[in-house]
Amino acid sequence: MKPPTYRYVFGARISAGVNSTVVSFVAMKYSDDGILRAKRFYTSKDEFIKVLSGYWPSPFNPNKIDHFKENQVVGGVFVNDTIRVEVGYCPSLDSLWKIRYSDWPFHGKNEAGWSLNKMRPSLKQEEYLAKRYNIKQLDFDYIVDTSFWKLLYDVSDSTWIENYKFIQ
Repeated sequence: MKPPTYRYVFGARISAGVNSTVVSFVAMKYSDDGILRAKRFYTSKDEFIKVLSGYWPSPFNPNKIDHFKENQVVGGVFVNDTIRVEVGYCPSLDSLWKIRYSDWPFHGKNEAGWSLNKMRPSLKQEEYLAKRYNIKQLDFDYIVDTSFWKLLYDVSDSTWIENYKFIQ
């Protein structure tokens, strides 16, 4: 009998959560027959990056695959041996909030987003996001699997950003 194989899926939700995080993350493990076997939510972007990059051992990345490299998205873990610090980085993850908000939604940062409305995208922007990334409701759905990687790739593309800003 051959051992079971699993498919690992990652995703993000762009919605202010209970922990005052604008973006939260998820990792899921599916069996061959499509049954969800495990799920883990992350509010720490740094932890999520360490799992995605294969830097940390994880049941959601047991082969330590660098999913950033595999999906052609800039990201990984910067290791500074001098001060002994390991920092996850991914500019695309840092930009995800911009598709929902016109400005950073909390105090302490003065940065503009790409949404046409203050707290959520315009209706046309929401329709575009739903169709392109296979979600029904921005407040509740995680953008997952290949749609997640497509989104990370898109938010690093200046042409995509300019087009998204002006979806009327």
